Amino acid sequence: MHEKVVLIGAGSAMFTRGLLADMIHAGWSGELALVDTDSQAILVAQGLAVKMVKLGNSSLKVTATTNRRLALPDATVVICTIGVGGRRAWEQDVLIPRKFGIFQPVGDTVMPGGCSRALRMIPAMVDIARDAQELAPKAVFINYSNPMSAICRAIRRMTDVDVIGLCHGVPDTGRSLANQLGIPYSDFSYTAAGINHLTWFTEVRGSGGKDFMPDLLAKSHVKSQQTLKPEAFGL
Repeated sequence: MHEKVVLIGAGSAMFTRGLLADMIHAGWSGELALVDTDSQAILVAQGLAVKMVKLGNSSLKVTATTNRRLALPDATVVICTIGVGGRRAWEQDVLIPRKFGIFQPVGDTVMPGGCSRALRMIPAMVDIARDAQELAPKAVFINYSNPMSAICRAIRRMTDVDVIGLCHGVPDTGRSLANQLGIPYSDFSYTAAGINHLTWFTEVRGSGGKDFMPDLLAKSHVKSQQTLKPEAFGL
């Protein structure tokens, strides 16, 4: 099957590089259409992509544009990684609440920062989804932008787009837990439930099905006691 993947928010060279590397490694054929509203960033991303395709001896065709409506027709997959306002806006999601005594680890999903980000992101994401519904009605829409759950819910409520939210948070946390427990990740299995950035690991096991949840809870208890000491807060 000829795939046409449209990457909206392709000015993020790191994400674009990773996606393209995976496509080349998997031997994909077809087209990768790069889209970003930043004309300079999209030129950099396109130049990088062309070099990677050449070095990887790939048959992928790479195109680039600042107008997503030109890229969307005939798309089979639409991947969205935008960040409205960029890093400067994200900083304010953290720094402004901090002035009022509200400290957030990241500030992109819940609490004031998450709400602020949602207000910026949801209208733009719904607009993109509507364009995808019109111009690429059969495409799978993959969202990597935060707040993940709020954006996906808004798209489902406002459009008929087949949207899927993806994040590396759960597998990365799984690797971290395996490391803390001293278990090779290849022997580590788990069950996780919740929504993005609000996930509970309800089961963790090692090789042979051994239950490591008691060990994990014991380690968590020790760390929480250390964290809750007054000196941890400079008191």
